[in-house]
Amino acid sequence: MFQIKNLSLNIGKRTLLKDVNLEANAKQITGLIGKSGSGKSTVFRLALGLLSKSDGYTWSGKIEWNGIPLGKNHYPKIQPVFQDPFGSFSPYHTMRELLLEPLRIRKKIFLDKESIKSENQKIEIYCNRFDLPLSLLDKTKLELSGGQLQRFAILRVLLSNPEYLFLDEPVTALDVLVQKKIALELKEMNQKESLGMFIVSHDLGFLSYMCDQIFVLEDGMITEFGKPSEILKQPKSKLLQELMEARNHSFGGATSSSESSN
Repeated sequence: MFQIKNLSLNIGKRTLLKDVNLEANAKQITGLIGKSGSGKSTVFRLALGLLSKSDGYTWSGKIEWNGIPLGKNHYPKIQPVFQDPFGSFSPYHTMRELLLEPLRIRKKIFLDKESIKSENQKIEIYCNRFDLPLSLLDKTKLELSGGQLQRFAILRVLLSNPEYLFLDEPVTALDVLVQKKIALELKEMNQKESLGMFIVSHDLGFLSYMCDQIFVLEDGMITEFGKPSEILKQPKSKLLQELMEARNHSFGGATSSSESSN
């Protein structure tokens, strides 16, 4: 269970989050939707231990994973996938070398030949599953597309044997067809392996397709939550009402890739 209890957060005199409460089932997909600047990425970064009090952040309340406090340090069983896949990999190594990093961390740097062989077999199985040609493993990130890198980013976190995934705008920077491919891959992982996810996004179509429940964050506060099928029928929050209105009057009635794949 991922839980946020009475969480308030400030940077200097500015309030970013105000008494936020949230509860997410460990095996389900939970979404947090909000406009830019609403505080949703702040929740993501705080849960991963990426906000430091030395940088001026102060907070009260609790943020926990199965009773384990989060916020001060990164808990390795929770693995993140960030919005920018290009920032997730070094340009100086091949993808195969970079994908061996999780094993190096677990083995304390030294890897014997048998460990490398076993991990490479696992990497190649994931590549086939994610429709990534094995020839890409010998390339650097500068030779790959954003969609390929985002799939490699997901692949790499799976090699860490995570208990739960945090995803910050995982498809926003990608084209429509790649968005749909990644959405399908994530959904299949959840359904077949019961791998829970917490997704932060401003894309209502993507979250309504992906999630078992959605929390709405406005001006640093949770203003509405529930199953997508329920809250989208009669949205109560101003944000959902605006998003539904915008969707009903979108250009030519177009929907997001995630909606069209539903």
